[in-house]
Amino acid sequence: MEGIAETLANFVNRTAFGDLPEYVTHEMGRLTLDSIGCAIAGHSTDRGTIVADLARKLGGPAESSIIGTGDKVSCANAAFTNGELMNALDFDALSNLGRHDVPTVIAAILALAERIGASGKDLVAATALGLEISGRVKSAVLGMHAPGREEGTMLWPAVNGYSSASLGAAAGAAKLLSLHEEQVANAIGIAGYMCPPNTMRKWVDTTPVRMTKYGPPGWGAQAGVTAALLAEMGYVGDTDLFEGDFGFWRFTGKNKGEWNAQKVIEGLGTTWCCHEIIYKQYPCGL
Repeated sequence: MEGIAETLANFVNRTAFGDLPEYVTHEMGRLTLDSIGCAIAGHSTDRGTIVADLARKLGGPAESSIIGTGDKVSCANAAFTNGELMNALDFDALSNLGRHDVPTVIAAILALAERIGASGKDLVAATALGLEISGRVKSAVLGMHAPGREEGTMLWPAVNGYSSASLGAAAGAAKLLSLHEEQVANAIGIAGYMCPPNTMRKWVDTTPVRMTKYGPPGWGAQAGVTAALLAEMGYVGDTDLFEGDFGFWRFTGKNKGEWNAQKVIEGLGTTWCCHEIIYKQYPCGL
């Protein structure tokens, strides 16, 4: 029986720009522009200044731009920096299922697309696939959405965060690289072992808020890009990432009863969620 990673890889491999509904392609374009604007604004923060300076120090081949500057660094360094810049003001858009997965996925896709000279259509398709997979994986882990209310008290799940965003970033990056199905599955499997832990619940109880917040999107974006590049070179990942008693849901902090694998793949390719985006009118904090 085909595992979830293989099913997702098949979905990535067979889905082209022409297969996307118009409402998906339209929203991916808007979301990319919004994210670039957030990254430019992110330079006004200390966090943005620090990550941009670090990227310049790390350097590497001049493959991809630090958004808002004339500087180019390696693709992986640009993905890290731009993910941080997009989130620095907490101005980044929210996806309905993945929430703050947007800067992780968008930063990874933009950096790699520039490196390889991808077309606009390829960029949009990769973005849609990345956000679709990230949101679906997150939705399958029960209790990871916005809190409920009980007698005026906010109820948060014991573990929450954005580990799944790196998987989406890897899938979208693999699409840009035109990896074959097995390589896409490997990229997803590699990202599952590289992604940041789910730290949002700790952030909720932490005062004052630090720059690390609920998990730096730059780290997740860098992991996604790196996973796809490794898979392209023959690095083998865990394609059984979601299966067994100790799968992805377990090592990102959940119990078996909180994992509904069917939500990842049901309606795949026919029912889309990546276009369900909430745009912020104002920054929400550093």
